[in-house]
Amino acid sequence: MQSPAVRGAPQWLRGLLSEEFFDSCGAHPGERKNDKNHFCVDCAAALCRHCLPHDASHGVLQIWKYASCFVVRVDDLKLFDCNGIQSHTLSDHEVVFLNERTARKRSASVENPCAACARPLPSGHDYCSLFCKVKHLEESDQGLRRALRVNRRSAAAAGGGGGEDPAVAEASQSGKRRASSSESGRSCGGTLRKRSRKQPAPARSPSC
Repeated sequence: MQSPAVRGAPQWLRGLLSEEFFDSCGAHPGERKNDKNHFCVDCAAALCRHCLPHDASHGVLQIWKYASCFVVRVDDLKLFDCNGIQSHTLSDHEVVFLNERTARKRSASVENPCAACARPLPSGHDYCSLFCKVKHLEESDQGLRRALRVNRRSAAAAGGGGGEDPAVAEASQSGKRRASSSESGRSCGGTLRKRSRKQPAPARSPSC
């Protein structure tokens, strides 16, 4: 069930925070290593390795496990500002937890609690996970828009953009990519529709 705390977030962000990754992929039940450990931002869907190669215009995140929890690399999460979220190092990459963590005792009286769940944090951090930052920002007056960012590639193509709202720009670019994907006949979940190949007209036999 989708948490009420993130219902106002964009579809891709709601999907990222609600998916159960590393389950078996329903589209490839007979394949080996069919764990769903990728996420398509444009389709808001979890993918396995056999669902790839995916549409090149879609943004795909790889999901990892750290301390038995789902994490994502900060460098890969280009559509959201991860500043303030406690990060960890996994294979020389900076990662953040996707979901609220429950293992440690929470207390609002600690020196530096998470702004959303009161989990104790090292100084210099405001949130223990991506979920907690989304939840806290949604409950604030400013809302979530300031943390949402356009894809860097899309922003560069637009030449820096001007004053367009980042959330609106991101939704617009996502819609354009999704439409492009539909036109090319590609979709998520490893279902790539085959294009019909135009057959050459048969040569006529020379008349006798």
